[in-house]
Amino acid sequence: MTRYTTEQSAFIQHQDGNALCIAGAGTGKTTTLVGLIEQKLTSVAAEEMLVMMFNRDIRTDFQAKLKGAGIEQAVPVHTFHSFCLKFLNQTGFLRDTGFRVDYQSGESDKALVKGILRDIAGLEKTYQRQQTIKDPKTIELLLSFIGLVKAYMLSPYEVFKLAEINRDYLFIIDAYEKFEELRKQQRILFFDDWLVETVKLLEGNDAIRQHYHQHCKLVVVDEFQDINTAQYRLLKQLLGEQTQLVAVGDVDQCIYKWRGSAPQFMLDFEQSFAPAKTYTLSQTFRFGHSLALAASHLIANNKQRFSDFLTTSCEGVDDTEVIECGSARQVGEIAQSVQDYIQQGGKPSEIAILVRRWSQTLLFELAFLSKKVPYQMPVPSVLANSREVKLLMELMSLATGRYQAQAPQQKSALLFSLMSFPHCYVPNKTLKPLCGQLSDMEPSTWLTFMGRYEKANPSLKLETMIERLDLLARLMRKGSFKASEVYNQYRNESGLDSWIWKTEATASEIEEAIERLDSVSTVLESMDQDCAKALQYFEYYTYQSGLQNSGNGNSNGARQGQNGGQSYEGGQDSVQLTTIFRAKGCEYQQVHLPFWDKDAFPYMNKSSGSIGADIEEERRLAYVGMTRAKQQACIYYSAPEKPSPKVTNASRFVMESKIKVAQELGPKLYSEGELPFYRSPVVEEYCRRLGRAEDVVIPKTSIYSEAHSIADENYSYKWALMQPLPENAEKVISAMIRTKTAKYLDTEISRIIRELKAATKTKKKVLVNRLIVTSNARSRVRR
Repeated sequence: MTRYTTEQSAFIQHQDGNALCIAGAGTGKTTTLVGLIEQKLTSVAAEEMLVMMFNRDIRTDFQAKLKGAGIEQAVPVHTFHSFCLKFLNQTGFLRDTGFRVDYQSGESDKALVKGILRDIAGLEKTYQRQQTIKDPKTIELLLSFIGLVKAYMLSPYEVFKLAEINRDYLFIIDAYEKFEELRKQQRILFFDDWLVETVKLLEGNDAIRQHYHQHCKLVVVDEFQDINTAQYRLLKQLLGEQTQLVAVGDVDQCIYKWRGSAPQFMLDFEQSFAPAKTYTLSQTFRFGHSLALAASHLIANNKQRFSDFLTTSCEGVDDTEVIECGSARQVGEIAQSVQDYIQQGGKPSEIAILVRRWSQTLLFELAFLSKKVPYQMPVPSVLANSREVKLLMELMSLATGRYQAQAPQQKSALLFSLMSFPHCYVPNKTLKPLCGQLSDMEPSTWLTFMGRYEKANPSLKLETMIERLDLLARLMRKGSFKASEVYNQYRNESGLDSWIWKTEATASEIEEAIERLDSVSTVLESMDQDCAKALQYFEYYTYQSGLQNSGNGNSNGARQGQNGGQSYEGGQDSVQLTTIFRAKGCEYQQVHLPFWDKDAFPYMNKSSGSIGADIEEERRLAYVGMTRAKQQACIYYSAPEKPSPKVTNASRFVMESKIKVAQELGPKLYSEGELPFYRSPVVEEYCRRLGRAEDVVIPKTSIYSEAHSIADENYSYKWALMQPLPENAEKVISAMIRTKTAKYLDTEISRIIRELKAATKTKKKVLVNRLIVTSNARSRVRR
């Protein structure tokens, strides 16, 4: 029989009204949900329940856990989309409207999008603009945009502004409208439409809505922090007067803004689904005090959260070491650490490298391949599929003379590739045969030929292509030069970086592409080898990465094991190399978090000088990364060989985590005796939750002590907390919690106490009330 904590039991025994459970990382959420359903089955029939999960894998895992707990009843467990598909069939919507469900979403909708963009491009006058519109990344952008419009259930123009897409891509609004027009003409429902049509039908049909109100008595939603507007509206329609909603989630792990989720859905739960009660699961079984303190300090800086929620380490959980490392060679140090761990008997699958962006994995792939460390990625290898690495090998082929030995068809393909990255703005229908002609000539004759060709075709703009051919001809004589010099020369003279800035659709895509270019340059500079050696190196490791990841893909990626750990389907035991986004819901013994540099994390939109992503969402992402660790979390940022004590390249998230405080206090919480005082509301509350507040040695000069003696009273922070609240104080306290920081409130408390020393009797009464209110607000503020 499962033993539950007091918090878990309280939630499981919830009876009347709706309920929200705030479940911190590693607090046994799934186990508790199984217990809740087992309890509810004593009063609600299984067929009157509806359990909503966020993806098929989690749904399958949860169904297995229900069976494992001995629950034989067929409790309906769905993803949002599987429920909607069943709904559209059962209500006769598909039969009556003639719409057909497309199960190949991703292929059929992409084909439709390609045709629409091709038509839009045909209306443009400049070739550059035509290429931008038909670019494969524009296709992906439009597909994502369509999904986002349907998730928000807003107008495409409103979503365009919300998504902060470059205004050069305003045409995707018209493309969306055309997509919808064609989709409806062809009577197709793509994946994102299932949810939207279900919501519309429920909102517009009283009879269907009433049917669900009568037959659905309990709705359980997992990962509630991830719902979007369409899912929120669905839940609102499913809830009748007799239907109970029970939701579980962690607003501190809301990291999917890009698909429409927002913290406010969870923060407003009690108002949106009144009457409702909020429960907490705050004791984690995953990590120890040191990591709990560091993660809590970090996330306390967010305002969009439950300010009084704090995750503490459960009794019996070993400490989790938190390491901060400023290094000039982050990748090398991590690769060596991983290799040492494995050589000492650790399993590769117990380690994860969690990056902010996929482009940051390229250097790790090279490092792991060179050290023969097995690794696994849930997406195709960045090294093997990077256009930037392909560019390097093409340039090295030219410089070393290998190009000259190739067959004409290979030469033509190589020239066309180099003319396209960056693009020389000659239409492809002209460029391809032109490259074929050039491949049959000696490079020394290219410019003469192009001069004659330009005169014969005055309508073509060939200046950029002629300049590129001149550059390539010069690079062909540099085989003995350093590879880094050749690569950087091409990058600079071709205007590659500038072209990327102009042609990528989103700021994040720009950053990814530039970062891959920088990564290749970094490797070349550290190698300090000529073109032939660089070509040999990259060819070998690109081939090896293809072998390493030949079976990889979503199906072979990490999945959550029976107890929240990791198990792997197929393949060898491997280090997990993935993004923080992909690691959500997973846990590992060792977690390495590289590139926490101030100009990289939080992500900055350098094209506009503003934050490219919501700063609070970025902080939540950092929090998710940290809380994947069980034994050790290592955070890295760039540092020069000779670091300066006054200057740091560390992300603000490193400072906000107060890692030194966590390193000092965390281990001490495992033994009895006195604890050091830290001017930190997180530490204060953490110690109080553990029943260790009395062990903290408070300095006599602190506002937390009873040292402020004025007349007959000892006015202080602690004194104020023991006084009854003035009338209407809760409204003022709530406002302070939302808008003020701990530092501000500390200063205010000190100021009030100073004023009380010389205050008249009348003013003293006002100041005392202010001190009580401010102190109570301060006790609930963590940031």
